[in-house]
Amino acid sequence: MLAPLTAADVYIMNILKKSFPELIPWLLDTAILQEAHPFHGVTWPDWVPGAARFRQHAEALTIKGKAAENKDTEKGKERDEEHEDTLISISLNANYIVMRALHEKNETLLHNMGYPFKEKPAKKSHTAASLMTTPLVLKVKHHGDGSVMIRFQKDPAAGLHQLQICKGEPAGEDSWGDGGLHKNCRIIVRELDRVNWYYFRFRCLGNNETGPWSIPVGIIVT
Repeated sequence: MLAPLTAADVYIMNILKKSFPELIPWLLDTAILQEAHPFHGVTWPDWVPGAARFRQHAEALTIKGKAAENKDTEKGKERDEEHEDTLISISLNANYIVMRALHEKNETLLHNMGYPFKEKPAKKSHTAASLMTTPLVLKVKHHGDGSVMIRFQKDPAAGLHQLQICKGEPAGEDSWGDGGLHKNCRIIVRELDRVNWYYFRFRCLGNNETGPWSIPVGIIVT
């Protein structure tokens, strides 16, 4: 089974060296991955910082970062303190994942949790296919009554497809909302507001990799 006892033995923890603007998208993406995990998503204890805490940090860093832009010393101090608290939460989160995998004697509990491996676990195949590095194609068509059908281009190495949705034309990364993680390459999105533009994009997840976002596709919902 696993010999390492800390997250630093298993994962590349370079996220702890990133600035707070770089942390914000990572926190949000990692929260989605951890909530969707078939084991951790339903067993995560309240006393360990998890997806909800990561989202709180992302929001606080965004607000306090903007407040400190005018070189307000006090606001800058609050931002830096939130940054330090965020790094502590990340460290506790990663170390809990490793300890739980050791306790359960299950190496698969280390996968798809948002952290890159320092080295591949012994039982992981070195011949596993990598995700495609070019954006894949997404197609959208009407499905009637405020619904659309979405088809993802298949990547053989993908285990999940992450969908994002934007009502109206995207104005930046903050415009996109979570559309969930999906195993199938064809899904139906329902209960959209009719006679409105919606934009969709997706990316593939698999083998501890994240593919690039597809080119956004827009459609007027009927």
